Amino acid sequence: MLVLGGALAALAAFLAGASGFGLGLVATPLLLLSGFSLPFVVTANLLISLATRSSVMWRTQKWITWRRAAALVGGAIPGLWVGSVVLGSVDLHAVRVAAGAVVAVAALGLAWVDRHPPKPRLRGMNVVAGFLGGVLGTTASLTGIPPALLLARRRLAQQAFFADLAVYFVASSAVGLVILGAKGQFSGGAFRAFLWWLPAVLAANAAGMLVGVRLPEHTFRRTTLALAFAAGVATSATA
Repeated sequence: MLVLGGALAALAAFLAGASGFGLGLVATPLLLLSGFSLPFVVTANLLISLATRSSVMWRTQKWITWRRAAALVGGAIPGLWVGSVVLGSVDLHAVRVAAGAVVAVAALGLAWVDRHPPKPRLRGMNVVAGFLGGVLGTTASLTGIPPALLLARRRLAQQAFFADLAVYFVASSAVGLVILGAKGQFSGGAFRAFLWWLPAVLAANAAGMLVGVRLPEHTFRRTTLALAFAAGVATSATA
C-alpha cells in the first residue's frame, strides 16, 4: 500500500504541476479507493501540497497579486477550523461519499468555466472562495476547488493563475496542518508515508511543470478533470 500510495501521489503531483491545480482532485479519491483512511488522506495531501506548491510560489513570485492571494488565505483560515470540527463530528463513510461527489461535480464545474466567458465580478468572492476551500480542505482535502473555479472563471493569465493558487495552497496547507495537530487529527502514519513519498512527489511535480509549459494548457487541464471526474464517481460508488 505504501508503494501504491506513493505512485498515486506522484501521479497527482505531476498533474497538479502541469495544470496549476488538481492535487486534491486526483489524489483524494484515488487514495481513498486504495484503502487509506480519510484522516490519512487529508494529512498527506496537505503535506504534499505544502511541499510542492512552495517551489511553484518561488518560481512564479513576480506574477503574484498579493491582495487577491491575501483575501483567499484570509477566508481559508476560519474555513479550515470549521472543516476540522466537521471532520471530528460526522460519519467518515458519509464524508467519503460526499468527497467523491464533490470531486465529480467540481471537475464538471471547472470544465464548464473553461468554455464560458466570465461574468461581472461580485465583491468579496475571493474571501468566500477561500473560506469554502478551507472547509473542504480539512474535511476532504479538496482545498483548491473553490479558488480554482473562481480564478478560472476570471480568465487569469496562466502565470497569475499558478502564482496566486500557489500562495493560497502554501498558506492554507500550513494553517490546516497546525489546526489538525491542535485538534488531535494529524495522522502520524501519513507523515511517515509523506517522507517516503517526498522525493518522487517533488520530481513528478517538477516534471509536470516542465511538460505543462511546453504543451497546450487545455490538454492537461482536460486530462486532469477527466481523471478526477472518473475517480470521484468511483469513490462515491464504492464507499
